Amino acid sequence: MLVSVAVIGLLAVIVVVGMGSGKRTEELRGAARQLAGDIRSMQARALAAGDVKACPNTLGILTICDDSTVACVDPADCAARIPSSFGVNASSTDTSYTLFAEVEPSTVDYHLTQPNEVLLNRQLLQGTGQNVIIKSVLTGKPAPLVPKTGGDVSFTRQNGTTRLYDGSGVEPDIMIFRLWHKMSSSTMDVEINRITGRVSVL
Repeated sequence: MLVSVAVIGLLAVIVVVGMGSGKRTEELRGAARQLAGDIRSMQARALAAGDVKACPNTLGILTICDDSTVACVDPADCAARIPSSFGVNASSTDTSYTLFAEVEPSTVDYHLTQPNEVLLNRQLLQGTGQNVIIKSVLTGKPAPLVPKTGGDVSFTRQNGTTRLYDGSGVEPDIMIFRLWHKMSSSTMDVEINRITGRVSVL
């Protein structure tokens, strides 16, 4: 009887550990899919030549006002504008990333530089437990891959040309956002190929 109880207890521990491991794997996979999906969404918006709502701020600079008109001098000026590019910005050690669009013609540089360009800030995991982070951003042409503190992938309007920015002054051909789960130490990569425009979860 004692042997039976011990076996049952051992099996219960194995099941609980397995369920926890499966949850962590799914969290990591879900975060990677979400990030890749948002990058593809920005690519699709650029190819579709989509517009965004923007208005002049107190400095006369066009500011995105899709969600809020607080930065607008006149909220009535929040109207459809033509952006030069759509993109995603991410930094290493962050649990979130930013979707952006460049609507002010005087500041087009194909990466996120101004608060007026922010479309949306997104958490890698929805809810309170932020167990997945962007461990590193790696770039190269395509090898060797070099770690960077952050990176931007953007797509030009209409033709959808992929642009990668890592702050080095030389545009890489490959950019990888490496996601890491704090509890399992597992990693998963989201890779963007500038030449082909392909976004892959590896």
